[in-house]
Amino acid sequence: MHNKLIICLLAATLATALSAQVNYSAYPNPEFAQMIDERPWTANLTGCPYELAVQPGPDTKAPKGYKPVYISHYGRHGSRSGWDQKKYESIISALTQAKNAGILSASGNSLLNETVLVQKATNKMDGRLTLRGQREHRGIAERMYRRFPAVFRKGSRSIRVLGSEIPRSLISMAAFTNRLCELGRNLDIVMDCGSELQPILYNSCGKEVRKAREKILDSLRKALNPDLSGMMNLLFTDAEAAKAFVPDAKAFSNAVFAVGRISRSFDFDFNTYRFLPFEAVYGWSDINNMSLYLGQCNSVPFGDVRMKRVRPLADHMVAMADDALSSGSTCADLRFGHDLPLLAISSLLGIEGVGERYTVDEARRHFITTLYAPFAGNLQLIFYRCSKAGAPVLVKVLLNENEVLLKGLNPVQGPYYKWEDIRKRLQ
Repeated sequence: MHNKLIICLLAATLATALSAQVNYSAYPNPEFAQMIDERPWTANLTGCPYELAVQPGPDTKAPKGYKPVYISHYGRHGSRSGWDQKKYESIISALTQAKNAGILSASGNSLLNETVLVQKATNKMDGRLTLRGQREHRGIAERMYRRFPAVFRKGSRSIRVLGSEIPRSLISMAAFTNRLCELGRNLDIVMDCGSELQPILYNSCGKEVRKAREKILDSLRKALNPDLSGMMNLLFTDAEAAKAFVPDAKAFSNAVFAVGRISRSFDFDFNTYRFLPFEAVYGWSDINNMSLYLGQCNSVPFGDVRMKRVRPLADHMVAMADDALSSGSTCADLRFGHDLPLLAISSLLGIEGVGERYTVDEARRHFITTLYAPFAGNLQLIFYRCSKAGAPVLVKVLLNENEVLLKGLNPVQGPYYKWEDIRKRLQ
């Protein structure tokens, strides 16, 4: 009994030590470090559920006489399962062996149970949209409909919809459009999907950039050497004996991070990051963060190449908007795709924050992917017209339902820009 009490006290002490106060200034991006410390799920980056990353903001009043008439949208699929079956299995195998050997602590047993829950929830189907992902898109659709009722209720109400060939995007599209149909009667929604459309809805940095980027990321991986002794002592009653089951603590910590990165997609409230030292959580997030920025945004080393590869989406947005404005037959173009094009098109537009042209070191100090491309992240261009003869068409840009400003462009008023200026940038 006395020994069990000592073990429990030791585990409690270690858990407290792993969650001790963090010195944010010790990390490359103090703001990101504080964000992760206060809201651990933000370490998930593109794996962060929409509602946990985004709080839709209010609207700035449009210039006098202007009313919304058309919406051009690009939305990423909602929360999904991950790609880490082997990592889940490695944790379950190691902890089960330790349990059978009688050296698994109460904390280790909690991690085992939580990993089993995540593995069962994925049902061995990587990249599958979850129920949370469907709710995310239904919520975005409803807010869009109620926020811009004139777009859907007056004049033409034809909506063109394109979906990526990937099932999680198609189900996101279905959830979104179903909610629109529930809210608005007689909406004429035309959907399309196919291989010829895929370059519009999905594109990445390309093999050349990925290869060059890996050299940078490898240096970050090698530099990440957190002290994992606390993790081992927390999970096992005999850390030395546990090495037989966990020969590579760093790889094991990455697997634990993978569980934490996706558990919220299934509405699980537990936080498996609590089993890791903060420096490990930040370190793995930092590497993933840089992978996304360097590969998908207008970075100094790779931006020129990446921005060219998002051209099909940019061209499609311009062509469809011009058609809708001239014909008056379409009130919205909705596109459902993925995180990489969302980051790229937002960067091409020059949206403040995601459109910055950083070096590697600058990006590590300033960029935070979670703010721009969580699950169900979305870009909305809201077009406004005025009845006054000769008045220019204006556009307000929303990223994740929040008004944003565009670097290097002068707005007419507040966040409202001339379409001709945004059009030139996209072209």
